Amino acid sequence: MIQKDTNNNSETLGRRIKELETEIVRLRKETELKTGWISLLSHDFKEAFLSLNMLLEAFDANSLSEDDFFSLLPQIKQDCQKNLNVINDTAIWIKTQSDGFKPQADKFNGVELYLLLKDEFGDLLERKKISFSFKGDEALKITTDRILISFVLRKILDNAIKFSHPNAKIYFEITATDNGVTLSIEDHGIGMDQKYLNTLFSFDSALFKGTQGEIGSGLSLKIARNFVFLLLGNMHVESSEGKGTRISINLPIEA
Repeated sequence: MIQKDTNNNSETLGRRIKELETEIVRLRKETELKTGWISLLSHDFKEAFLSLNMLLEAFDANSLSEDDFFSLLPQIKQDCQKNLNVINDTAIWIKTQSDGFKPQADKFNGVELYLLLKDEFGDLLERKKISFSFKGDEALKITTDRILISFVLRKILDNAIKFSHPNAKIYFEITATDNGVTLSIEDHGIGMDQKYLNTLFSFDSALFKGTQGEIGSGLSLKIARNFVFLLLGNMHVESSEGKGTRISINLPIEA
């Protein structure tokens, strides 16, 4: 009896140690995300306001012509839009960090996500003449937080459009796996080399430019991966320079 109790205590202690190790890893990743986030926000906002301030000072000092001033406004607008997107993404992420937050277990057909994306990005897809098609089983159901997974897919599709050339094709694919479901968005755009791919989720990654000069900080994809972790899933990125990128989200049967 004593030996049995000892074994049970050892097993319990072993499980507890593994749980604590997992929690330590989670907290370390969360701390790294928050630290990098604050650093990125500070850098981007400082850069944007410095540029705007220099532009206004030059105009006030008559060292910049009116034509040159107005020619620089589109770049200022683009920088402001990028920072506004970061603010919106930050607000959404903060909500998930509130005490007691728990992803909702919504059940719905996966094709609904594709239709949502196609409608929301319709104008942008049309502007670049990009075809957005569905692959997979339209009847396949997903159980996960609809708001979080929609956010993740929006960010992935937004990047896919940025990196795609006009008249290109982008695919949304949903497939069943042994223990869940995989959602993928694949483009045939400019892709990434291995060096950039290795730093994709770090805060040291360079700013990217799309095929028509679109700019992004890369922060959205970092947030998206964080949301996938909240859904107990994982994100996998495959990319080849000049051939395109495929980002897959593996979700468990029940998130």
